[in-house]
Amino acid sequence: MRPLEDSNASGDGDTMHPSNIERVKRKPHMSHHTLATLLEVTDAFAVAICLVIALLILPAAESVGDLKHGAALFAAIGMLPLAVVAICAWRLFSAIGREETFTDNNVHRLRMIGSAFGVSAAIWLVELVLAAFNLNRTRGRTILGTGVAFVFCVVLAVVSAALASLTAAATELKTENDLVI
Repeated sequence: MRPLEDSNASGDGDTMHPSNIERVKRKPHMSHHTLATLLEVTDAFAVAICLVIALLILPAAESVGDLKHGAALFAAIGMLPLAVVAICAWRLFSAIGREETFTDNNVHRLRMIGSAFGVSAAIWLVELVLAAFNLNRTRGRTILGTGVAFVFCVVLAVVSAALASLTAAATELKTENDLVI
């Protein structure tokens, strides 16, 4: 249940006072279905962008010499764990659309997403180390792009782990609440 907005209430602090009841309004919120649709569209867009990068942009950059031969393949390998992210995220978002938010399945999905981002970050870290020591004769743009991918994956791994922990706690509270009712 969302808290009541009391910004229109008088300064006496009693929002339930008869003179204030008419002015108290609930904040509108997005439906589970709308939220799920928005998240699924975002997920599909992210998958499309990754595919364009992996299948078109990186090979083209490699063919004109902007990337060392094999760099596109290594980048695609770094993106492979993101397929797990996309699938788990889609299932998570679909569950939200069915109003199944705080469930053990969603906790598991969030943990899988965090682990997949962690694996991807490890792959990007290897590439970053190779690039930093110029072991693969790479250019500065590759170091920058690889660093951004690494940081992005690390941050999302941590955020996913935090969301999994919060969802697990909320799931436990919901289960206890359901038992009381």
